Order: sequence, then C-alpha cells, then structure tokens
Amino acid sequence: MKSWLMLMCFFMSVSNGVNGQDTIRNEEQEISKFAGYHVGVVQILFAHNDGETVFFDRTSIYSVGFPFGITFNTSGKLKIDLEVVPFINPYIYSDKAYEIHLLYHPGILYPLKNDWTLGLRAAFEIGVGQFGFTPLINKTFKRDKGAQFFIEIVAPGRFGPEKTSGYTQLGGIHLGFGF
Repeated sequence: MKSWLMLMCFFMSVSNGVNGQDTIRNEEQEISKFAGYHVGVVQILFAHNDGETVFFDRTSIYSVGFPFGITFNTSGKLKIDLEVVPFINPYIYSDKAYEIHLLYHPGILYPLKNDWTLGLRAAFEIGVGQFGFTPLINKTFKRDKGAQFFIEIVAPGRFGPEKTSGYTQLGGIHLGFGF
C-alpha cells in the first residue's frame, strides 16, 4: 500500500507542475511540454515460459489492467510517457478471491507516419516482484474534439519473481482513449 501511495504522490507532483503554458523552444517553433494523457484497458492474451504457452482463458494467468498515463514532448520527435497500471487478477476457481498489483510503466514513444507509434517501456510490477520491459506498437484513430481512440499491441517481457522463474514472454492488447 505504501508503494501505491508513493507512486500516486509522484504522479500528482509531476502532473501538477505541467500546464499548457510550459513550452520547449525549438528552432522552428515552440512546442508545449505537455503532449496529453490517456486511459484504457489492457488484456494479456498469452504467456510463454519454459517452453510452455498458456492462454488467457486459464484463470492462473488471467488479469486485466487499467492503464492511465501522461505524455510529454521533448525537443525532438521522441515523447516521454509516464504510465501506471493497476491490475486485477480474479481467481474464479480458488479460495483466494482476487489479487491486485500495480505496474509502474515509464517509457519512450516514437511517432511514425499515418498515426502509428513505436514504444518501449520499463516495467516494475509492485506486489508480484517482477520487472522487465514492454515493446509496443500503437495505431491511433482521431475522434471529435481532440480525443483519439487507439489500439496497441504489447509484448511484455518479465523476469521473476523467483530466481528459477526465468524469463516470461507475454502478448496482449491495450485499447484506450488519448486526450
């Protein structure tokens, strides 16, 4: 619980110092430091570890996350994205009702042509003791009044929590709205 509170305080302090008047001076133009924010839902579809692939229909790996993040411009094309993802793992056929953990997921985004974006995030899963990285590819669809719908394919790679766990490759889909 302390980790959750510390992350929320950090997130609030970072976002409090950001407003639409902050700018980065570029030789050609001034760019707002604040690029936007996003909310969504992420669903892990499969996990591969030690030669075995398990799909999300097995309750042992089923989890759903609710990402929210804030994105900042840099002086170049690259963007910095700070994302936090609360995850819930319901255990339908177990004495344990559910498990909740928090993923701290900072990363960089590189916009491409035609509203595509490549990204790479660091991953620190607080509550389950895993860490790793998440490469992603994202396609944005513009909506009314500046809102955007996006679909993102994520390929999280995780280490831990035990020394013998090794490396786990996951695959998933993230749907959401950016503002």
